[in-house]
Amino acid sequence: MDPRRQPAVSNWAPALVGLELGGYQIGPYLSKGGFGMVFEATNLATSAPCAIKVLDPNHNAQDAAEFDGEGDLLAKLARRSHVINLLDSGSENVEVDLRGIKVPLALKYHVMALASGSVDELIANPVTFAALPWVDRLHHWRGAIMGVHQMHLSKVAHRDLKLSNCLLMLGKGGKTEVRIADLGRSKDFSLPPSLPPGDYYFGRGDNQFAPPEYLWCQGGFTEQDFRCADLYGVGSLLVELATGHGMTAIAIGSWQAAQMQGVQDHRINFRRDLSALRPKYHRAIEHVALQIPTQIRREAVQLIRQLCDPVPSERLPKIMGKPPKDPDDGLHWLLRRADILIGNLTVDRRRWKYSRKARNMNAS
Repeated sequence: MDPRRQPAVSNWAPALVGLELGGYQIGPYLSKGGFGMVFEATNLATSAPCAIKVLDPNHNAQDAAEFDGEGDLLAKLARRSHVINLLDSGSENVEVDLRGIKVPLALKYHVMALASGSVDELIANPVTFAALPWVDRLHHWRGAIMGVHQMHLSKVAHRDLKLSNCLLMLGKGGKTEVRIADLGRSKDFSLPPSLPPGDYYFGRGDNQFAPPEYLWCQGGFTEQDFRCADLYGVGSLLVELATGHGMTAIAIGSWQAAQMQGVQDHRINFRRDLSALRPKYHRAIEHVALQIPTQIRREAVQLIRQLCDPVPSERLPKIMGKPPKDPDDGLHWLLRRADILIGNLTVDRRRWKYSRKARNMNAS
């Protein structure tokens, strides 16, 4: 793993390794999210390996609420083929040895299927990233689309899409599948808003990957707002698979500067026209295009321009410039587009192999 991508370690993580919690023994530390620590673990009753996410003891009330909410959403999304499986959840009072001092703690935890890694690990090393076949990249992207599709059909938005939240699992037939994980920032949009409107202006996920409406203090809390934000996230996943960086990092650069401008706009009740950002995005996408195979470049660029349009409503599917008569509650349309990209790339590879074989036969 690239040392720049080593997981940040919570102060509590070393003290929890080896601890028995809820019938599971905590093993090696894997990663830290916004408010939870993830470890490998072992089910003490079955010896089966798993992953356990523990709420950081330094949490606040909002962290605890979002951790509980993640468990509820994972339970709602149970048995979805491209969302991480929740195996167990609970809380337990334990005593932790912290530098020789016994500290009583009430720990909340979620137990999930253990992944073999995350998609961002495939792009961490420049050499292995360059060698990663584009067919594999597109299959990983399609798996992520399927996960978001399944979430949207269940009225759940992710709101924090990036390759580090796309896990790799061994599926049927030994094939590697992508499963969406880290639902701590997710939202069940079948329920009313749980926070004041102002708390949605800046979004809930990693600002390095945030859509522009959340950087410029224009985020909303309707179903369409959440869906459009996820569409940007899905487009950014493809950009990340092409370049190693998310769309926002390439097009906007400093999210901090953008957010500062958004705060200033909000203070004077000024709503910036996000369509003015299109030239920046188009220049960024021209850079992205150079990393995409020529066989699919045109279609992929068109798709990225749509999904990552700075104006949220422009990301939605259209037929002849108009919304489709039959709304797509999921992402059927985008799955079809991904299949076309994969098909075009696969057919071209077959043609190349056939023509090379023919040339070899003629040469002999």
